[in-house]
Amino acid sequence: MRTYDRENGTALVETLTALLDSLGNVLGASASLDVHPNTFRYRLRRAAEIAGTDLNDPGKRFAAMLELRVMRADSP
Repeated sequence: MRTYDRENGTALVETLTALLDSLGNVLGASASLDVHPNTFRYRLRRAAEIAGTDLNDPGKRFAAMLELRVMRADSP
């Protein structure tokens, strides 16, 4: 997803990170990014498509959260 964001000028990683950091609260997460909730939901659908994952599955959400945390920790 990071590569997709870089190549397409999108913010899917940021969107997914905001959702996971807000424990699934779409309204809070969208507000934290100053994005309309419908736009935020669209970005989440695109993120799930690009990542090939089901964000409705708790185990897959947890795996995504861990991966994003590791990516964040590895970034300078």
